[in-house]
Amino acid sequence: MVFLTELNEIIVLLSGFEGISRKFVLPGIIRKLREESYKGDSPHSLGEDSAAIGTTSDEMILLTTDAIVEELCLYHPRAAGFNVVLANVMDIYAAGGTPTSFAVALSYSDQTIGDQIMDGIIEGSHTFMIPIVRGHTNPQSESTYVVGSATGTVKKAEMLTAGGAQAGDKLVLLFDTKGKRGSSYKLGWDTVTHRESSEVVSRLTVMNELAESGIVNASKDVSVAGLVGTAGMMVEYSGKGGIIDLDSVEKHRPSIIDFKDWIRMFISLGFLVSASPDKVERISNIAEQHSMSAVVIGMVDSSSSLRLKLGKEESILFDFSQGPVLTPSSG
Repeated sequence: MVFLTELNEIIVLLSGFEGISRKFVLPGIIRKLREESYKGDSPHSLGEDSAAIGTTSDEMILLTTDAIVEELCLYHPRAAGFNVVLANVMDIYAAGGTPTSFAVALSYSDQTIGDQIMDGIIEGSHTFMIPIVRGHTNPQSESTYVVGSATGTVKKAEMLTAGGAQAGDKLVLLFDTKGKRGSSYKLGWDTVTHRESSEVVSRLTVMNELAESGIVNASKDVSVAGLVGTAGMMVEYSGKGGIIDLDSVEKHRPSIIDFKDWIRMFISLGFLVSASPDKVERISNIAEQHSMSAVVIGMVDSSSSLRLKLGKEESILFDFSQGPVLTPSSG
């Protein structure tokens, strides 16, 4: 009989976690688009949370797109509408930008569901202070979905990329400790729905201040892949490896959330940044000014894997040496 250690159990849990496993198709899709589409190898595009489009001014235009799974649309339609705005806005802030507009494509057959999704979208537009400027609606569809797209702006000199992590950097998790488990998604840390819009935007703009300071090398929002999956995507896209200190993650998790849930959670208003060790204190100070916590959860290195460390034990979760796993390097 083979007995699994606690770390091995975590490796098995994360390897089978849908939030991560659904990302395994991305390398093939990204490779095909980079190689076969018109100017598919454009910098700061495929692999980033937000694509950055150059202009003749000192600003970049940011563009991102996200969809909500059909199950959430059917059973929690208002939450689906709200979350499609949230997901897109997070991507813009992760690049150090400011959201400027939102567009939506909505498909449904049940009018009540369609109306509730729309109500959620409208609520999201107010919460995140982003105008809805364009949309497409199919009210006679056999499937139910909502897809959103957002634009934003960021100064060229301040833009944050997901692919800039450097060996020796600390991985710092930024999040709001005051929240609750999501009502529509068990693996969601909700720090938004009970707050005033001004409080939400104040927390999100921590990324604008970090971008202006120039102390962050890489940045991603913590997606449905959770903090570990997000770290894996960041280091792989940066052409690096790294290690996650699960003891630190455990020490700083919200007390009301089980550890094995926390490492898989979508964290609303949550970001993962990579920065040199001497910048961590300043990051923490800036985060505190925005009512956010900054916790070092790991380190970037020059290896070709992402490892997890628990106590004295260490094990590989993602091995990039055999080819792309989550998000192929930006080059």
